[in-house]
Amino acid sequence: MCIKNVQVTRPKQLKNDLLELEDSILNFAPKNYTTHKLNGLRIRIFPFPKEENCNEYFFTKNRKKYVCLNSKFLSKNYYAYYASLQYLLHGLAHSFCYLREDISEEVFCEYVSYSILQEFLKKKGEKFRRRIVKSIVNASPREYNIYFRVGRKLDEKERKILLKLNSRAKNRKLSKRKEKLVFCRLLKLKKLEDNDDSYEDAPNLEKGFKKI
Repeated sequence: MCIKNVQVTRPKQLKNDLLELEDSILNFAPKNYTTHKLNGLRIRIFPFPKEENCNEYFFTKNRKKYVCLNSKFLSKNYYAYYASLQYLLHGLAHSFCYLREDISEEVFCEYVSYSILQEFLKKKGEKFRRRIVKSIVNASPREYNIYFRVGRKLDEKERKILLKLNSRAKNRKLSKRKEKLVFCRLLKLKKLEDNDDSYEDAPNLEKGFKKI
């Protein structure tokens, strides 16, 4: 994974942690998602505009896949570092998510990112893990906490069900209608709303960054 930033604030630690988590990330990805594909992702850390209401986003431009992180959020405090790691894991999960509805995709990415992060934090002790996860949840937008709970509920119902659904969607064995029903029932929605998350006006993500 190529990490570039415009503020030298903890990016080396992020890179080292992501490299350590490489096998864990691949365990949640479909079989065709290789180390080469993972390392082909471009991670960019820079200050987002003040009007931007998120701290991470994923998009594809000119066949290149980018995971972007708000550097202002990264430098806030110690707990924010782990939230930043969770955000990056969420963005990486987008690169191998084949679910077609916006909300089901977000549920999948929240499930993957929290699962990997919690496994990573176990070595630091259960009390520490719980404190970090709680701090991330408390600081997260309400809708993403709902996505996280839905993903956890699905996993409790059937282990790795989200990975199976993603694999079925990849192999075109999961209809869009059935995908909607699964998530609408859990979210208690009449329909899934379509969000137009276009980043056509994103900055040039190939120039002006320092490679870590």
